[in-house]
Amino acid sequence: MRTSGVKLFLVAWAVALWMVSGMPGLHVSGLGQAWAQGDDDFGFDFSDDAAKKKKKKKKKKKKKKKKAGKTGKKAAQDDDMSMGFEGLDVSTKSVEKENMDKALDLMKDEKYAEASSLLWDIYNNPKAKQFFQSSEYQIAKGLYRMRMYHSALRHFGRILEKGVDHKYFKTSLEWLFFISHKITDQKEVLGYIARYSDVEFPKKYKDEFLFLLAKYFYFRGLDLEAEKVPTAKPAAKPTPKKPEGDEMGFDLGGGGDSGGMDLGGGDSTGMDLGAGGMDLSGGSGMGLDLGSSDDGFELDLGQQKTRGPSALPTDVVGMLSKSKALILQISEKSKFSAQGKYLEGIILYKEGDFKESVEAFKMVVRILHPQTGQFRNDKLREMAFFQLARVHYEHKQFRFAIFYYDRIDRDSIGWLESLFEASWAWFRLGKYQNALGNLITLDSPFFREEYFPEGLVLKAVTYYENCRYPESNQIVSEFRKRYEPLLKGLKKLTEKKQAPESYYKKLLSIQKSRPRGASGKLLRRILKVALADDNLKLVNESVLEIDKELRRIKKRATFVRSKLAVRLLAQLQERRTQLVVTAGKLTKRRLNQEKRFLGSLMSQALRIKLENDSAELEVLKRAKIGDIDYGPSLLTYDWSAATDDEKIYWPYEGEYWRDELGTYEYTLTYGCRKQVE
Repeated sequence: MRTSGVKLFLVAWAVALWMVSGMPGLHVSGLGQAWAQGDDDFGFDFSDDAAKKKKKKKKKKKKKKKKAGKTGKKAAQDDDMSMGFEGLDVSTKSVEKENMDKALDLMKDEKYAEASSLLWDIYNNPKAKQFFQSSEYQIAKGLYRMRMYHSALRHFGRILEKGVDHKYFKTSLEWLFFISHKITDQKEVLGYIARYSDVEFPKKYKDEFLFLLAKYFYFRGLDLEAEKVPTAKPAAKPTPKKPEGDEMGFDLGGGGDSGGMDLGGGDSTGMDLGAGGMDLSGGSGMGLDLGSSDDGFELDLGQQKTRGPSALPTDVVGMLSKSKALILQISEKSKFSAQGKYLEGIILYKEGDFKESVEAFKMVVRILHPQTGQFRNDKLREMAFFQLARVHYEHKQFRFAIFYYDRIDRDSIGWLESLFEASWAWFRLGKYQNALGNLITLDSPFFREEYFPEGLVLKAVTYYENCRYPESNQIVSEFRKRYEPLLKGLKKLTEKKQAPESYYKKLLSIQKSRPRGASGKLLRRILKVALADDNLKLVNESVLEIDKELRRIKKRATFVRSKLAVRLLAQLQERRTQLVVTAGKLTKRRLNQEKRFLGSLMSQALRIKLENDSAELEVLKRAKIGDIDYGPSLLTYDWSAATDDEKIYWPYEGEYWRDELGTYEYTLTYGCRKQVE
């Protein structure tokens, strides 16, 4: 009976256990395990002694194993579990990660304004330290995509300032390259890149980077040189002198079309080197403060710079040497090899190696020949032609100079400049009819708004040299009629006591709203005179670009209220203020220069009139006393209507035809000079 009772109890207990295990919300795994081991929580022990000993040993072994297993990551997790913080830690991390993922999704969907605003919040969140580098890079990229190039430049520049160990250092260099194609004044970009000129640039853009940096160091060298000479002598333009023979000190080339082009500028060193019309001279006071700080939390919590920027040269020689070293690294197969060779010619000229300078310019022409050259760059080829012409003119090789001036295409923006400069070369050769023919084109109604005041002075001098005093005086009168009002306007504007930026604000208003009437015409001419300064032109373009950027931000109704937009607006306004002050100084300087230059021409014109009047008075005096010799004899010049096969003779009666411009030859029928064949 006793045994049977035990069996009944066991069966009842098993049924109860089965029923309980099937009930929801109750966990009996531990009870089942204990049952399997012969143990239960009710104080019953149904095992024998041997089983008990075996069970205790097994228990101890399992406990020891469990204790040993609590090491490393699992032990740390168990500790966190025991403290109850694991849930909070996971929640915090997931929020930041979710925000970062959301921002990246917005970038993919091209919702750059929303993405940038969210990224800015992440960038300024101390808890999101792991996302700082990614967020600041994505912010800069988003600003570029929104065409806010000046703001993007600042943010990519901040990445470069943190050193080459920044995760996005190299890609930021590439983005700066893209920005350099979007803004006019590339020196703002190169100011950042130049500090890392020894870094390995992306292969795809390496040659362009090398050329841009070479240009940067060249112009920085000019800046340092200018700082040593505060009152630098202005570049001299050809001045009227009596004709001399074609003196050949040494042969600088010429003859065949060996190539060449002009990069603009009035003298052999003041030139535009292409690539967006960029002037990198720092004399304009445009240097960026590359050490300025930002307000993001990342500055304190992010990675520190582990490698500083390259040491830059500190003197003129060092800057020019650095420039030449960079040029040598440009691949000959690159389209930038021609631009590098042109810059090399400029540097050689500056160093006084004129012959090698000319060879460099001729090499540029060959590389860019339309039919046989490696690349096509008509503007650069034209700039080389200008420099070849100017170097030859400087060395009194006027025929070679004319040869290169004639290579400037009539559809080029520099064509009128080439006609004017060639006029001086013809004058120095004594070929007055050719000089006057060019000046007829410059004085035509098509180009009456162009600014060539020296043209009338040269014309008056030409008539004076041929003893045609009445005509010379008439030309002087025309010069005074055209340019005296402009000179008075410049004097009035520059002598007025006002802040430098006021000068530029006046020019800015003229650009935005063109004034009319006689006074408006004068103001537009003053504007044109001022913007002839390359430095001022670049600063002016930067101001206009920033104005567009400010408008783009304000047009985005949601974005404009974000913390990032408020910051961008403040930075752009600050930068604009700096540029306006700089532009004001440049405007004042440029207007003063032009006032002095125009005043000098006016003095020359008056002296020409005085010489004309003195010569005529001398003739009258001799006639009065009965002297047979009245002075220089007026001769009838030999001339012919014959032309070459490509032209026909057509008598000029004051009319102008567009297709005839640049082909005129004015015939002086009489004068006191022996004609030059």
